[in-house]
Amino acid sequence: MRTPASLVTFCLTLTSNVLFHSNALDISDLKNSMSTMDRTTCTTHRSEIHISKEEQDEVGNVVRMCEGTVTVTKCEGTCVSQIQPSVKTPSGFDCQCCRETVMETKTVVLKECFDSDGKRIFDDEGMMTIRLQEPSKCACHKCGH
Repeated sequence: MRTPASLVTFCLTLTSNVLFHSNALDISDLKNSMSTMDRTTCTTHRSEIHISKEEQDEVGNVVRMCEGTVTVTKCEGTCVSQIQPSVKTPSGFDCQCCRETVMETKTVVLKECFDSDGKRIFDDEGMMTIRLQEPSKCACHKCGH
């Protein structure tokens, strides 16, 4: 007979959000529920984002606004989290989250610039170079740290 004391809670996290949660009544139930899922899939993925950046004068007035769509990397995937008796963690819940371990600077050029009246700029001021930080490596880390 199964008792509440044998309850095992299991979750996988996706960038700090619960992706999978199972209240298995024993380890064999837990293994069966995980048979089709990889235990850890945390890695970098390519993603397109739209960026808008304003350039302002010394008073704070917008001189120009540039925008563009760029490809960057992000951390994404699942990490194993579990409940284990622990004196260090009163809840006993060991939560793991997929996060960056190494960041790199990436230089991108925004090629669509507009003046303060919203008119497209085509001369040398028609482009803006900016730097972004993006992850080059990801791994599972303790959540909240």
